[in-house]
Amino acid sequence: MVMWLGMVSGSFAITPVTVDIKPFQDGFVMSRDNGMLIWTDTEGNATDSLKLRMQIAGIDVRDDRVLVVSPDCRVMSVERGGRSRVLCRSQIRNKVDYVVGIACSKDNTLILTENGVILSTVDFDSFKSMDFNGTYFTYYDETRFCSISASDNSFFIAGTYPDGMPAVFTSAAGNIWSERSLTYTQGAQTLQLEKKPIRLAYDKRMDRFVLACTEGYLFYMPGCSHCNSMEHKAMLDIVAVGFNDGRCIWAVE
Repeated sequence: MVMWLGMVSGSFAITPVTVDIKPFQDGFVMSRDNGMLIWTDTEGNATDSLKLRMQIAGIDVRDDRVLVVSPDCRVMSVERGGRSRVLCRSQIRNKVDYVVGIACSKDNTLILTENGVILSTVDFDSFKSMDFNGTYFTYYDETRFCSISASDNSFFIAGTYPDGMPAVFTSAAGNIWSERSLTYTQGAQTLQLEKKPIRLAYDKRMDRFVLACTEGYLFYMPGCSHCNSMEHKAMLDIVAVGFNDGRCIWAVE
């Protein structure tokens, strides 16, 4: 189901799985893994929809277009009225790795795979590739990634370590990464996030990244890591979350 926080409250069933939610103008755009895009108004009512002939691994919004990436790294630019064009053909041709998300800053677009390959591009004609796990093998345990998100000037990526603990890394341009602290304060205790991350989002109004987690938790990461906080919002796993001007919508599974 999808549920609203704040000014609006409601829910409706979702089949199949919602993989991403992004702000779009004064509403939202949602993507489902079967290729469906759904645009909503400020109240969360569906106003437009489009079925693409591709699976969807993630979306982001650039100006008035939705950038859609498939698990094998095919990228399409889609307008709300239904016009679409292919920006690049499949960049991943093996059966081992697959894309988990796409994120746009003001200067760059990054595409992330489960095994930690980060593809960066400014024009979708040429790509630079970085192997995160290979580059940082002496610093961090091997990470299996699940999501990527961006503000105008930074990127966050999230996944899990081999022991199941969550991992989040941040970068200004996508080439040098540092680990983000996932400690938070509850009462007089300093705790470590232990819920499994599923999807990242950026809340522009509050200038913070938000991690959607298992068991219905949202983990908030503002600029200062000492101000991290966690909130329980649902009984099921939150698989996607989006923010737009004080409103929030999330999907559970």
